[in-house]
Amino acid sequence: MWILGGLIASLLLAALIYLASQNGHFRVRRSLEIDAPVESAFDAVLDFKSWPLWSPWLMHEPDTQLDYSEKVRVEDGYYSWDGKLIGAGKVTHLEIRPGRSIHQQIEFQRPFKSVNQVDWKFEKIGARTLVTWEMRGKMPFLLRFMAKRMEPMIARDYELGLALLGGYLNEAMPHPQLDFIGDDELEQFHYWAIPCNGNLRQLEAARRSNIETLRSSPAGRVGLSLTLYQRFDPLGVQFQAEIAVPISDNTPPSNYRQRSFSGGHYYKMTLHGDLRFLPLAWHALASHCRLHKIKTEATRPALEIYHQDPAETDDSNQQVTTLFLPIRK
Repeated sequence: MWILGGLIASLLLAALIYLASQNGHFRVRRSLEIDAPVESAFDAVLDFKSWPLWSPWLMHEPDTQLDYSEKVRVEDGYYSWDGKLIGAGKVTHLEIRPGRSIHQQIEFQRPFKSVNQVDWKFEKIGARTLVTWEMRGKMPFLLRFMAKRMEPMIARDYELGLALLGGYLNEAMPHPQLDFIGDDELEQFHYWAIPCNGNLRQLEAARRSNIETLRSSPAGRVGLSLTLYQRFDPLGVQFQAEIAVPISDNTPPSNYRQRSFSGGHYYKMTLHGDLRFLPLAWHALASHCRLHKIKTEATRPALEIYHQDPAETDDSNQQVTTLFLPIRK
């Protein structure tokens, strides 16, 4: 027993030494040029009661309990949240410089306690506004190992929040609208495929031309164009994907790769908006499943189905894409 006790003590000591060697500091900063006047952008961020309309977190738990100070648009004004899924905390205005910047403090109570600093900056660019959202802080001692992961974990939430804020301020501005629909069972089908591997930017560049190529193919396709991501990882850098169109069972051979999708259990979400928001949509869908403790299945392909050809509409906000993330029954 003393050998086991010594081993455990050594492991704990090694872990403490490792944590002590980490400074635990992190910083997340994202910017977006929004098609709205500085005054409008500033007022939306200052007014905590507008936050539920563009928050990238409250969408996952709309019935989160929210409380506000008597006055929210002043220094020391605050709002707090208390949710079963997204945790609990409080944001307070500490310094307000009208039309220029807002300095805030954010206090997390759950899932862990932490106090961080938040800064908003607003820069006039003609009739538009460059909005910058930043958070910096230090992780609790036992969670210092997470500091390096904070930027990639939170950055896409900030990007999504800014895009939603842009849509809140100006509905005509390209912005995403996400609808979490729920479980769905997909049936087996055959498809023609064009392999398309690489990072998200390379996939975005290849998607349009490959969809056009497949849609102009000979008779045989029977469904909407789609992309299949093999062994999908929403936080990944490189992807193995196929741009595809479903075909009938008796479609004759062609120059395209003919493959089969085996179907299965999926979680379904729709994106209304430009295809540029697909990485943020996938991030939101993966986060939604994680918060709701829905187990994903990385060994089966994820799918995105395009309801229109990207070139068919002049208003990118009218584009509709359905996303399917494989989950376990």
